[in-house]
Amino acid sequence: MFKGKTALVTGGSRGIGLAISKKLAIEGAAVSLLARNETILQQSLLELATDHGQTHTYHSLDLTSLLLRNPQDLNFGSPTILVNCAGVTNHSLLLRMTQEEIVNTINLNLTVPILLSQMVVKNMLRQKGSDPTILNISSVLSMTEHFIPGTSVYAASKAGLLGFTKSLSKELRGKIRINALMPGLVKETDMGNKVMADINLVLVESVANEAIRILQDTKLNGECIVLDK
Repeated sequence: MFKGKTALVTGGSRGIGLAISKKLAIEGAAVSLLARNETILQQSLLELATDHGQTHTYHSLDLTSLLLRNPQDLNFGSPTILVNCAGVTNHSLLLRMTQEEIVNTINLNLTVPILLSQMVVKNMLRQKGSDPTILNISSVLSMTEHFIPGTSVYAASKAGLLGFTKSLSKELRGKIRINALMPGLVKETDMGNKVMADINLVLVESVANEAIRILQDTKLNGECIVLDK
């Protein structure tokens, strides 16, 4: 389904990002993993299938550095798929959070996906017939009835990602499909392991499968889809 396409996946060295990257590779995409730890990236790259003859790459980068760098200094190729998956979770009451923790959470979970989307959109628009698409990984904690004390800043950042998704999908008028996925607590992630809450746990495999379904569905645009069971 994705043969001939190139996918850029942030947070692709582990967790949800790596799970989505594996599925994309199986479906034929050439995947570029974007994360901070080069050692883990090198190991993760070996886990991606190459049955379709594609070549995978990685970029070692602290994503928050995008706020300080000229985008022209970076070259992520010309992806037809962008998956904004990198993020930081926190489980601390607002009164106990430092200003630095608040700013870092907003920057990595919201500002970075906006900047990366801006960086790739121009090239995506030039690739006519390639069905370019962006998928933003949000959270069920953002704009649903689910609530966990100590996640107010995290929820705010992920809710902002939903607003960005819907607004940008209208702005680009369907020339690039943009959707968001809101998974529940993922069992294999740090928050899923540590936080006790009345929210169904979902498997990372289920999240990856749903992400692929959204990326494949050419009729989906501007949708924010909940996956909590």
